[in-house]
Amino acid sequence: MSEVNKDNKEFEFIKEQVLPKKHKKFRKWFIPFLMTILMAIIFGLVAVLTFCIAEPRLYKLLNKDEPNPLVVPTPTPAETEHDDTNEDDSEDNQLDDTEDNTEDSLEDNTEDSPEDNPKDKPNNDQGQPSEVNGDEPNPIITETIEADIDDYVAMYNDIKRVSEVTEKSILTVSSIVDSKDWFGNPIEKRIYTTGVVVKNDSKNIMLLVSLDRVMDASSIKIEINETTFIDAILHDYESELNLAIISVNKADIPIKFLGNIVVAPIGESYTLAVGSPVIALGSPNGYPESIDIGIVTSKGSIISITDHELDLFNTNIVFNKESDGILTNFKGEVVGIITRTLKKDMNKELSTVLGISKVKSYIDKMIDQTPRIYCGVVAENLPQEAMAEHNVTRGVYVYEVKKDSPAFSAGMMSGDIILNIGDRVVSNMNNFYSSISEHEPGAQVTFKIKRTSGTSDEEIEINVVLEDKKQ
Repeated sequence: MSEVNKDNKEFEFIKEQVLPKKHKKFRKWFIPFLMTILMAIIFGLVAVLTFCIAEPRLYKLLNKDEPNPLVVPTPTPAETEHDDTNEDDSEDNQLDDTEDNTEDSLEDNTEDSPEDNPKDKPNNDQGQPSEVNGDEPNPIITETIEADIDDYVAMYNDIKRVSEVTEKSILTVSSIVDSKDWFGNPIEKRIYTTGVVVKNDSKNIMLLVSLDRVMDASSIKIEINETTFIDAILHDYESELNLAIISVNKADIPIKFLGNIVVAPIGESYTLAVGSPVIALGSPNGYPESIDIGIVTSKGSIISITDHELDLFNTNIVFNKESDGILTNFKGEVVGIITRTLKKDMNKELSTVLGISKVKSYIDKMIDQTPRIYCGVVAENLPQEAMAEHNVTRGVYVYEVKKDSPAFSAGMMSGDIILNIGDRVVSNMNNFYSSISEHEPGAQVTFKIKRTSGTSDEEIEINVVLEDKKQ
């Protein structure tokens, strides 16, 4: 290479540069932008057609059977009357019509009022619209009464006054039981309980007490006050109920105390309900002359005894092994007797009470020393399932026959269903008890029973000789 070429190796003979045209660059981005706007317009037109034209028709097609969810509220009678009154007043002020025109206007407005059509809007006894088709009932306005601690104290004072009236029928009873100490030495043990006056005639005052408190006592005394004690005797008793009647000679009671002793008013326990308030008197917590207040916490339990059944109910009143006494309602009427021996498997810490309605017949018979008829069965009402199973419509089911009882001697067995006693139909245990109580001890009565213990059910008749119940 020559020296000249070496010195001019960087030399360029022609240098050319290509520049893009400006209108081509503008077209490159403008055309896509224009297409985007055009497509948006087309999409908007399609959406308008879809939502404005097709959508209503599709909705009607798909929801043609559904009811209209909109409910037009109707005016109440008060609103209608108010509107009519305003309209009438307006007409009177503007037109000054005669009385006849006003009455015609009222009649025209009344024809359109919904309250004239009882089918459209039923009314209750007060003329107000009643709840129809699940509509909200009219609000009940109640009066609010403010109470303070004095009102609370006054309420308990009222309860105390009720209990003080019944406490005139409750006396403290003490009995002396002969016993022995650890070393075999004879001792006297004094037991305290309470008695409820159930009869006060010209000669005697009789009290209902717990049998186990006086059964083995060598001495029974009634405490009139802290210094006056009157001797009493065991008059009669029902061992299965753990109840007894003790009797006091009125001649032994000082005259000044007789006026303060009254017979306890006996109520009924059938209408007691769960939540009913009750007052416990006597020795509800084990101490004589104590008092407690509570409610019925459960009801409907039944305990079967020989030839009958009794009603039991529980309360929230605390119970211990020394508890005794009665329960009254807030009228002061005796509605139950606290029991310690017929508690079944119920809560051992709460008072179990015998309903007075079914116990009252036993109390009356103990007072009169009437012989109690003895058949010797422990039975229960027949449930509907058992009736259907054994194809009977009535009867009581025998699940125990007492050994050496009249029923046992006659051949009655567990599992028998008693249908008739003589000419009387037996439908439940109350009916059974009243049926046998009509007879005297020694009477022979024909029992119609259905025997279910064999291979097949069969109706048979047996003759039972009823006896006097031995305690």
